[in-house]
This record gives sequence, C-alpha cells and structure tokens, in this order.
Amino acid sequence: MATLKDISKRTGVSATTISRVLNNDETLAVSEETKRVIFETAYELGYMPPRRRKQLESTLKIGVADWKVIVNPEQDENLNALKFFSESAAPGQKIEYIRMRQGELADVDGILAFGELTDNEVSVLLQSTRYITFINGSTRSTDNDCIQVDLDRAWERALPYIADADSIGYIGGFYQGNGYMIGLRREENATALIKRLGKYRPSQIQVGAFSKAAGYHIMQEMIAQKNNPEAIIIGSDIIAAGVLEALKEAGIDSGKDVRLLIYQDVQSVQLPEGQYAILKVYPNILWKKAIQMLLEQLYGRTETITTVITPKLLIKD
Repeated sequence: MATLKDISKRTGVSATTISRVLNNDETLAVSEETKRVIFETAYELGYMPPRRRKQLESTLKIGVADWKVIVNPEQDENLNALKFFSESAAPGQKIEYIRMRQGELADVDGILAFGELTDNEVSVLLQSTRYITFINGSTRSTDNDCIQVDLDRAWERALPYIADADSIGYIGGFYQGNGYMIGLRREENATALIKRLGKYRPSQIQVGAFSKAAGYHIMQEMIAQKNNPEAIIIGSDIIAAGVLEALKEAGIDSGKDVRLLIYQDVQSVQLPEGQYAILKVYPNILWKKAIQMLLEQLYGRTETITTVITPKLLIKD
C-alpha cells in the first residue's frame, strides 16, 4: 500500500503538502499543475487515505438501483451476477449488495444505478452516497463514472442473422411503472430496424405483457392466422420462452423454419433448447467493469470515466 512518503519521493513535494492537497485543503497556496501531479501520482501508486483504508477493511455495502428492470425476486440475476463477479473484480474485498427502493434513501457506501433515471431520482441517490456508477442510461455526471452499452452497434452486428428473411416481425411487452414504461423504446427501435430493412408488416408487430403466457398466446395466434414471419425479434427472454413453446407445439423448428433474435437485458428464465440468437445487453464484462469502476471511486480515484461496451451476438445451437 502506497504512503505519502512514496508520493513525495515521486513528486518532490513534501508529505505535509501532499496530505493537504489530497484532503482538498482550500487554504493551501499551490499551483493547479502541482495538484494535478499529486493526484495522478496518488492514483498511479494506489494511495488510499488512512480513514478510507480503515473503512474499506470492513464489508462494503453497495446499493443496486435497477427498479426499471423487471426482476423476478426468486431469480434476481442482477444481484446474482454482481455477487458472482465480485471475487475476480475485487479479490479479498467483502461486498454486500443491497437492492434499493425507488425514492428511498439507503445506508450504502456506493451505488450501481441501471437505466434511465430522472433528475429527482439521481438527486435521491446522491443523498445516499456520492459514489455512483451509472450503467446504460443517458445520465451524464462530471463527478461520477458511466458505462454505456452501444446497442446501435450491437443491432448492426445482429442484422446478418435476420436480414435475408422475407418477413421480420416483433413480439414484445410493455410494463407501466411509477412514471416510466418499460419496453416502449425497445419496440420502437425494433420496428424502425424492420422498416429500414423493408420487411415491415403492421400485423407482425405484436405487443402484450412481459410474460411467458403473453409470448405463447401471441405466437399461437400468429400461427393460427398464418401470419408468422420468417424471422422474429423478441423483446425479452421471458416472452421468448412462450414463443418457443408455441413454435414447438406447432412443429415449427426455431433456427430452421423461423429465426429468432432475442433481446435480453436481465436473464429472467432459463430458455429451452433450440437454435436462436441472443442480443445480451449486459455481457459478463459489464458486471466486472461496473464493480471495478465503483471500487476505484471508493478507493480514491478522482477522475471520472465513461466506458462504452458493445454486446456480442450469442447464437445458441
């Protein structure tokens, strides 16, 4: 663990001055260039103030703000993924992940915040802690890190899987929450993509609830009306589970008779066997990176970082 003396040797600045700079002593007369060198050196050496070091020796409480993601309480994949990747992202660091409730303060050291947030929601989060990493939302902060998922590029990578089909449909779901709607932008983006490919048929764009039953009934009705397209973009894996069941009952082979492109943010269900492609919005690298970036803030990094991650297309055989 680096000390003030280590920073002093590297910069030629006294340990006392370094301590005052790192503690943001505004009464200290020192140039901005000297401050920059001190902060950069402290970061490179991994210096951590004694008070913060002592705090991090205990279990860290990390809040997870993802109320705009539909979560099955019995299969909470966001928390499960974070717990799984914690050991490789932060060896030896004890971390407890706590699900946060919308609009409520929480006793946490840091926060991982998912999706679009209003200014009021961000304000409430900042009242709990100043250490936040925003993930896959439009939030921009001069004081906090952001991870952006480049879905536009991901969709471009997915196009070859469905582009040569004679007809392309969409089966998705809407969920109305407290001041927000899940699934609307997803349906709009998919419809725009289908129109761009010249494969748009209004009757093949179908939306119901976010449930397996909704996917099953929509697909079953399409088949009965002989309105099933050659390729289908599906708005979530839980809807896809119902679609796959209806296709199987009708003797339609996914991958051979119809190509399925499944949009998956949080894994909600274990999909049955079959050939289909998954556009996994939160790839494994995101979970590890999110933890690392938040911990770097907690350990004393002062610069803010924005990281862009492009999901890959996973094809299941």
